[in-house]
Amino acid sequence: MRGDAAMRFDKPGWRRASLPDWRRKVVPQAKTAVIIGAGPAGLTAALEFARRSDIKPIVLEASQEIGGISRTIRHNGNRMDIGGHRFFSKSDRVMNWWTELMPISGCEDGAGEHAVRYQNQERTVVAGASADGDLVMLVRPRKSRIYFLRNFFNYPLSLDAATLKLLGPVRTVKIGMGYMWAKFFPRKPEKTLEDFLINRFGVELYLTFFKSYTEKVWGVP
Repeated sequence: MRGDAAMRFDKPGWRRASLPDWRRKVVPQAKTAVIIGAGPAGLTAALEFARRSDIKPIVLEASQEIGGISRTIRHNGNRMDIGGHRFFSKSDRVMNWWTELMPISGCEDGAGEHAVRYQNQERTVVAGASADGDLVMLVRPRKSRIYFLRNFFNYPLSLDAATLKLLGPVRTVKIGMGYMWAKFFPRKPEKTLEDFLINRFGVELYLTFFKSYTEKVWGVP
C-alpha cells in the first residue's frame, strides 16, 4: 500500500475503502443568529454577537428604519420621538455600553452633567463629545399623561387621591375589589399578557386602562 492509494482486501467479508476516516477533514459549519427587530434590544444582541463570538447575526426589520419605537424621525424640519421612551438603567455596564456608541449631549446651560430621574430612581450622567451631532442621546424633560373620561391621568399610573377622585367612587370600588380578587385568586399559569396584567392590577383596572392599549400597540390580548 502506498500513500493514499486505495486499500484492497481479498478476504470475504472485508470491504474496499478509499481514504481512512481519520483522513477526512471536518469543516465546521458557520453559526448564524437570526434577530427579529432592529430596535435597541435587537441591535444590542447583533453587536454583541459580532464582538464576542464567531456567530454571524442577521437582523430582520419590517420597516426601512432602525431604532424601533425609540428612534427619532425628521418630519418637515422637526424631530419627533416615535415612542417617547425613556432610557434609564441602574447598571453602569448598560449605561456605559450605550454612551460609548452614542454620547450624551451637553446641557443647554453648558453644564457637563445631567440628573436623570425615572420611577423614583435617579442617577447622574456625564455629557460626552461626538463627531456627528446626530449620533448623541438627547436629554429632555417629559411628562406623560393618559387622556380618559375627559381628564388627564398621571402615567405611570398611581392610585393616589387625585387619581381616585377622577375615577369616581363607583369605579374606584370596582378597581379595589378587582385588585383584591387578583391577589387572593391569581390566574395560574400566566400564559398571556392579559393574565400578567390582571394578576397585578385586577380585572377592572385592566379593562379601564390596559386592555385597549395593549391590543392597539402590541396586537395581543
